[in-house]
Amino acid sequence: MENLHFDRKKIIASKDNLKGADLSNLDLGKANLSYGDLREANLSEAFLSETDFSSANLNKANLNKANLSGANFYKANLGQAKLIDAFLRRAKFEGAFLRAADFSNSNLRESFFMKANLRQANLKGVNLQDAQIPQAHLQETNLEGADLQRANLKGSNLEGACLKDALLQGADLRNIRKLSCKDIESAVVDKTTRFPDHLKVKWISDTTFECEEVKKTSRTSE
Repeated sequence: MENLHFDRKKIIASKDNLKGADLSNLDLGKANLSYGDLREANLSEAFLSETDFSSANLNKANLNKANLSGANFYKANLGQAKLIDAFLRRAKFEGAFLRAADFSNSNLRESFFMKANLRQANLKGVNLQDAQIPQAHLQETNLEGADLQRANLKGSNLEGACLKDALLQGADLRNIRKLSCKDIESAVVDKTTRFPDHLKVKWISDTTFECEEVKKTSRTSE
């Protein structure tokens, strides 16, 4: 299926059967591709700003270098999808399945990932400034060198995630249970970073701190 003869209307009308389609470099901005079957489709370098992909199946799709600013991926399946060097500012991924997706070096500033499944995803070097990532699944996710300044990660699961050199200044890390002193010591934090209650951080200077993990003690009735 080769671009469906570059016919925008035909592509949108055929969204239920776009598996493996070559849609690279096309202008599909603001198109309605919700519930579409785009498994293994090639959307590299396409213009997809504000396109609706809600509940679409993009498993193993190629979205490298695509412009996806403001795109809606609500509950979409992007498992193992490639989004390298993509522009995803203000994109919405609420409830999306993003396991093992590769976002390396992408711009995800101000994007929305509430309750998204990002397990084992590659977010190395991405821009996630001011992103909303609450209650997300980030187990074993690679966040090395990611810019998470002022990001909201409240209540997310970061068990086994790599935070080496991640920028967490001003980030909200409250209610994250699987976060250790070792994790934050490998990242970049400051006095505006908000830590979970089980981590007690004492600032020695503007750039140095001591971290202690506090275990909760259960109360017994007398």
